[in-house]
Amino acid sequence: MVKAIFFTTALVFSGAVPGHCQAPSIPVTTSVINTAGGLPTIAPNTWLEIHGANLAQTTMDWSQSNFLNGLPTTLGGVSATIDNKPAAIYYISPTQINVLAPLDTATGPVPVQVTTQYGKSIPLTPMEESISPGFLVIDLAGHVAARHLDGSLLGPSSLDQPDYPFTPAKPGETVTVYATGFGETNPPFANQLSGTGPLPSIPSVIIGGLPAFVGYAGIASPGLYQINIAIPLSATTGNLTLSATYNGVRTQTGVVIAVQD
Repeated sequence: MVKAIFFTTALVFSGAVPGHCQAPSIPVTTSVINTAGGLPTIAPNTWLEIHGANLAQTTMDWSQSNFLNGLPTTLGGVSATIDNKPAAIYYISPTQINVLAPLDTATGPVPVQVTTQYGKSIPLTPMEESISPGFLVIDLAGHVAARHLDGSLLGPSSLDQPDYPFTPAKPGETVTVYATGFGETNPPFANQLSGTGPLPSIPSVIIGGLPAFVGYAGIASPGLYQINIAIPLSATTGNLTLSATYNGVRTQTGVVIAVQD
């Protein structure tokens, strides 16, 4: 299971705050977005946020779930479907649900619906594509969720937490950054819980305006893609812009990676 602290942070970062439960009422959905970057286009095996009201009567995540039969599709009496297929649920609150879009081959508008013990929401119909790539970020400044190859956390020291120090990348260093929405692997996987493996092709990555060598790109755990990138030798010190293009689709803007020469 995904246990990295930055992944948990990224999934719930957009601002859902536990509070008093509203009186029981039918759930209302107002938007569906890619967790990475808030883009409105969704894709299979992509972490998504569903926003609205009355979405749950409590706030919790899947940490206490039993994964013996796969990823949980019900949490605290809440479930969701995307294109009429059950979605895995990571996090619920009255105003936000985080789900992993199921495997699907549909493109175009698809129905997204939330069900609670009090009823079903009126479906929203976001656009679904085969991919919707985006980097996971861990703060409002857009620092990418990343690690050094020794497993330590990558970022500016301003992100330090007790027992969780961050250090910038160095020019020439190979690092791992995390993303969602890059689609199927080669060979394709059928189980979102256990599916891992490389992408059919390598994304092109730009760091601080410079092309960066990508040594590996693929799924590391449910909905979580890792990309191993060599920081360009001529990269300067600072928070450098980071972007990737895959099958003609570019990741969101505003993502940075901390580098120190």
